[in-house]
Amino acid sequence: MNTLLLAITAIALVVLVALVLRPVQEIDAPEKEEDARISPLLRGINYLLSDEPDLALKEMVQVARLRSEAADVYMALGEMFRSKGEIGRAVRIHQNLLARPDLPKSVHLQAHLALATDFQTGGLLDRALYQYQKALEIQSDHAGALEACLRIREQSSEWLVAEDLLSRLERVRNESYSSHRAYLFSEMARQCFQQDNTEEAHAYAKRALELDESCAPARMVKIELALQENQTEAAEDGIRNLWQHAREHFPLVIPCLLQHESFYHSHGRPLLHDLWHEFHDAELMLAWIEALANIQTTKEAKLCCDEMAFEPRSLRQSLRLHAVLGKDNDAHTRFARQWRKTARNFSCEQCGVEVVEVRWQCPQCHSWGTLHPKSEEKV
Repeated sequence: MNTLLLAITAIALVVLVALVLRPVQEIDAPEKEEDARISPLLRGINYLLSDEPDLALKEMVQVARLRSEAADVYMALGEMFRSKGEIGRAVRIHQNLLARPDLPKSVHLQAHLALATDFQTGGLLDRALYQYQKALEIQSDHAGALEACLRIREQSSEWLVAEDLLSRLERVRNESYSSHRAYLFSEMARQCFQQDNTEEAHAYAKRALELDESCAPARMVKIELALQENQTEAAEDGIRNLWQHAREHFPLVIPCLLQHESFYHSHGRPLLHDLWHEFHDAELMLAWIEALANIQTTKEAKLCCDEMAFEPRSLRQSLRLHAVLGKDNDAHTRFARQWRKTARNFSCEQCGVEVVEVRWQCPQCHSWGTLHPKSEEKV
């Protein structure tokens, strides 16, 4: 609604300013032409204020028809169509603008950006990327276009191209994005690890940690590399470093330890045992119990819980424990397990969005490293 109001206000200003600044010889023209332009505009504003956006949009289309030479009117109209979810109509408006031979060069940039936004909103990322690149050909230091291209490349897992765009954005804004770059390098390390390119994986993980020692995904890649290569000492050092520099994400590595059974029994389990008795971290204990139940057996999870004398101290902890160790025919257990399937376990410190599975990049505000595990549950 606010977007529509802003768009209509923009159209109103364009039309009214044009009428005020028109040449002197037009002043004596019949007032019918002026009325023809202003009447649908006023009706559109009235419909919008009456919470009738569809009728308001219809009047704005009429304004555009009466003032077909004004590109800014069509730009505002395209914004209105997009805000209503009519992406196809917004695309056609912006494409028709770009097809005009007399379109001012300054408007070309705006039209390319608007068309790119149309495609991106509609999920056509390749077309959106093409239009953003067209905009960058006109203005190579346009921060908005660079940032949009960066998001698309990240969404497509094109990490090397994304890192290059990040460098360009740093130069334009004269800011350092070292932490952001660390997460891009960690994604490159993960990608290389999955492709069995261990040398490159080591190199990218190292570069990530040189930029940000608290970059948890890079540390986890190093741990997995050490386990795969049977480097016991390196794996143990990596686990301790993960605990020291990224403790809140430490529970994520426990399933990986359990999948390397020999290392788990000889080094992993004693290490987890020592960390629990020293710090009594509930998230550590719950993640350990859940991983044992999922990878081994519920019996092993129960034995671990009893041995460590773990007692939940919050609603969230109680629900998680009950979902694993509760009796199958118990109503409370059924509720806890259903809750556990859909519980939002991580929240973003920037925008507040909550997600079920861990993500290193927020799906809403696109910030890196801002999603943190929730420790409490609202009732």
